[in-house]
Amino acid sequence: MSDLPIYRMLNADVGVTSLIDVEAKVWEAVAPEGTQAPYVVWQIISGQAENHLDAPANFDNVQFQIMVYDTSSKYASALRGAIRSALESRAWILNPTINQYDSNARLYGRGFDANWISDRSTTED
Repeated sequence: MSDLPIYRMLNADVGVTSLIDVEAKVWEAVAPEGTQAPYVVWQIISGQAENHLDAPANFDNVQFQIMVYDTSSKYASALRGAIRSALESRAWILNPTINQYDSNARLYGRGFDANWISDRSTTED
């Protein structure tokens, strides 16, 4: 489990919760086999400690990716937009328009990459 408060932030946003049940449909790393669309998967894709020569790192720069999957490209895009809005106050959006289609699963994927600066000196992000 990561330290990023993705679930908390998505659960706190009415724009997201009006579109999806965060507790049942948002997964870190991978959705369980058989999960019905729509669903959201997020994962950390890289990170870097903000080191100093005279002290340990007090900030981590964490890059993560969010992917939304649904049978409708329009719905997947709308959900991606709501999630972006919910996280954008705390994360720097890098690539806002990841688009894909899985012909085997017949699902549209819509997502984005973002950076999160995590303050290691506090327990709350």
